[in-house]
Amino acid sequence: MTRALLLLGIALSLSSCVATQADVLAMENQADNLKAQITDLKATITSMQANQADLSVQMKQLHEDLNAYTETSKANQDQMSRLASKLDDMSAGVKSSVASIGSTLSAAQAKGLQDQAKSLEEQKAELEKQAAAGNPTDLFNTADVRLQTKSFALAAKGFEEYVGKFPKGALIDVAIFKLGQAYYGERKWESAGRQFGTVLEKYPKSEMTASSRLLYAMCLISMKKSLTEARQYLESIPNDFPTSPEAKAAARELKKLSKKGA
Repeated sequence: MTRALLLLGIALSLSSCVATQADVLAMENQADNLKAQITDLKATITSMQANQADLSVQMKQLHEDLNAYTETSKANQDQMSRLASKLDDMSAGVKSSVASIGSTLSAAQAKGLQDQAKSLEEQKAELEKQAAAGNPTDLFNTADVRLQTKSFALAAKGFEEYVGKFPKGALIDVAIFKLGQAYYGERKWESAGRQFGTVLEKYPKSEMTASSRLLYAMCLISMKKSLTEARQYLESIPNDFPTSPEAKAAARELKKLSKKGA
């Protein structure tokens, strides 16, 4: 009996010790969990603090960006204002230029109208003069027919009349040349040469230039003077008018001069 009680007491003592160790282990587990939670909490706080710092930096950068944007906007507004001012100045300048051009054109148009009116008056006066003097074409053609029929004196008279009455006529250079031909037919070498020389001097682009050079040289040869000048005129014809009939005639006359030793 006593032994049983003793065994029962030992069992109770051991049971009490086992319970106490279990409690200790549970408390240690709770302590570890608490520590882990505290560590997680600290990490969370640290992360939040870092995020807050980053947010602060971002807010600061955003503020700086806003300030920069504000300054840029202000600068752009200033540039737009200056550009608008320049456009206004340019517009005013263009309007002024247009007005000036308009004035210049008006003046030019007015002058042009005046010149046209003057030209018309001059033409009218010339026509009236021609009407009073007779028909220049008829006068020219009549004299030319007489020249072709070798009525040199009558032809000369007709061309003299044409040159005297119509010094600005459309056929004035031809009329002077044909007047020279009429004198040449009358063997009036000096008078003829003077007409050919007038064509060469006053109408250098006339279609009668080659013929005038040839006949001018022939007048000099006929008068037997200034043969060197005559040769120069004859030599100039093949050079300037190589395919013309006058070039062949000049070549023949040059051969004649060479035979004569002139």
